[in-house]
Amino acid sequence: MPIVRIGSTYSSLQQYKVNDDQKPIFVNSKHFTGYVTVRLQNHHYKNEKVIKTNSYFENHRRFFSFQFQGRFKATNPDRPDNLWTFDDILFCAETEESINPPMGASLVVKFARYIDPGFTADGMFLDKRPWVGSWLVCGMNVIKVWKANEEILYDVHTFSNEHTYQDEKKEISDKNLLTKVSNTTTLNDHSSPLLPVDPWIYYDQRHLNEDTSLIFFDEQINFNSKKRRNYFFDPIVRQSYVFNPSLVYAFDFFNNFTNFSTMNADMFVKFSMARVLKNQPLRFVCRDKKGDSVFFVIEIDYLDLFEK
Repeated sequence: MPIVRIGSTYSSLQQYKVNDDQKPIFVNSKHFTGYVTVRLQNHHYKNEKVIKTNSYFENHRRFFSFQFQGRFKATNPDRPDNLWTFDDILFCAETEESINPPMGASLVVKFARYIDPGFTADGMFLDKRPWVGSWLVCGMNVIKVWKANEEILYDVHTFSNEHTYQDEKKEISDKNLLTKVSNTTTLNDHSSPLLPVDPWIYYDQRHLNEDTSLIFFDEQINFNSKKRRNYFFDPIVRQSYVFNPSLVYAFDFFNNFTNFSTMNADMFVKFSMARVLKNQPLRFVCRDKKGDSVFFVIEIDYLDLFEK
């Protein structure tokens, strides 16, 4: 427990080897090209070959990490320039059918909003695909932005099959850091153009650091996480910024109060996620506000535990 799957859409999910963050899944959807990895502290499963943890967690009080980096494509049908604004994209936790909200759910929501003022639970009580979440630009613990290297070339054969592995090794340098990228699982939407994405170098103890200066076109403005969340809480501000397709956006989402390995949470109120989920997989979806455009999906399936 649990089984983690990642995909470009709900229907293209593929099982991922948790904590193997040197080998993220490469996702190329209609709206996004990038890499996604999942880390779980004290991860357990029937298979003894499972990776229990990751050096990423050393000296950090975190139960999990969802880390992803990539480029947002100009596919927004509601704007003449087709760009996605910061007010368009959400990062949500959802299930397919209704849930049993925990006792004291209002306190849980207040706890989440204390950390992220953009957090909303307006969709918690829906019968179909109930959800809670935040604006992507507000919900992430860390955001780092840099200019894409347009000279990176992919072998078209590398991405010709949705369930193939690439064995492409690229030597790269980042501030005198030399590393390699290899054996990356690929999920490719063949109808979508492939944007070059810089190699994956932030794994193990090479943590992402907040750097949003390119968002503001001013290197003097570089908010920390708290200031960034408060600044983009205003919808008018969010609507005035767009995800630039020429930039690579990297995100890390984590906390120390929801444990996806034990299915327990402590957010002022302690509760079991098993009771809340009603035996359903829990999905984290990067999508637009209407839910029509999906950038990628992370699914955590506890079926193995439920069957015990």
